[in-house]
Amino acid sequence: MDEWADRQDAPRAPDRGPDGGTGPEDEVPGAAAARGGGRPARDRGELAFFTDEGSLARLPAAYWGDLPPGQQRHGLRTRPMTLGEDWRVMQYRLAHTVRGDHRARDRLEAEVGVGLAVRRAFGDAPYHRLFARLGGYHLDVREPFVFYEPARGRPLAALAGRTTVKEQERIRSELVLAVRLLEAVGVVHRGLTPHSVRWDGRHVRLPEPGLATRAGHPREALGEAPWASPEQRAGHGAADSRDDLWSVAQMMYHLVTGREGEPDGPPRDLARLPALGVLSTAFAPRAAERGHPVEVLRMLNRQDPLQSRPLPADPLEPGRRAFDEELARKRTELRLNGDQEAAAGNGARAPGRGLRAALFGTGRTGTGGRR
Repeated sequence: MDEWADRQDAPRAPDRGPDGGTGPEDEVPGAAAARGGGRPARDRGELAFFTDEGSLARLPAAYWGDLPPGQQRHGLRTRPMTLGEDWRVMQYRLAHTVRGDHRARDRLEAEVGVGLAVRRAFGDAPYHRLFARLGGYHLDVREPFVFYEPARGRPLAALAGRTTVKEQERIRSELVLAVRLLEAVGVVHRGLTPHSVRWDGRHVRLPEPGLATRAGHPREALGEAPWASPEQRAGHGAADSRDDLWSVAQMMYHLVTGREGEPDGPPRDLARLPALGVLSTAFAPRAAERGHPVEVLRMLNRQDPLQSRPLPADPLEPGRRAFDEELARKRTELRLNGDQEAAAGNGARAPGRGLRAALFGTGRTGTGGRR
């Protein structure tokens, strides 16, 4: 393992501010507001949330205004907060006015599940900086939410055509490593673009997993060319970690040349770009034709960090399997599978038919993040 992967970082307490990073914080939308920005907070109170370990915590909270519409996610409102004395975070919450949007609700629950899986697997590992750092969540409140520590650095799109060869090699290596680590926990990110991935001069940082799914789940038609693979954009087949490799290859082409690549295959000038040679198979239009992340790591002369130190067994896996089986059974019993397609047309879920209430009752808290 290289020098960076061998370096250990101390775990952080939940009431401390963001650590690490050398990029300017002000480049992150809402960062000035999260610091206070020289103006009073719009609202103050106490926030109750679940930590990544599932324990309930409470901290004083200063809430700043929602970010502009162009910086919001579909179905979610985004705002910076300051917890405790100086823990600055970015909160994504499902507004109570759209709680009937079951797709937004399900996606938020899936995001929390993925964030917890990554945090538990790599939260104290030396490569935790590659991922958005989940700070807390609560899914059984009037406005369900998740929050993260703000991203550092600049989007790769701002650096296109301006990076050194050494920087390109480092970024390429870390992107492939991140995809490999996500593969190890069965996650396909699906949201990797040069506008969402950041570089702080030392490390890349993937965006929040708002579009992430489990490997093997049916693909949804989402994403934009050329960043999303042809199969992902079409919604064909099952999600595969090699979908993320396609995104890595396209981001690197943009970073090196300053141009966007071809939407359905390798760029015409690929042979003239030696820095992208090891990613040549990642431009294949079908996932089955692309190399696996661990194979690309080997071509980069990077050791698979999990080869000699595999992930420990997940103690929650038996319960997670039982939950998934019960969820599938209950959906069939309550005919919620059909409701999903019907609700897509009107954006509402039938009153009283929420799956969470059917499984746990309305008083149960914190269960969504334990999936």
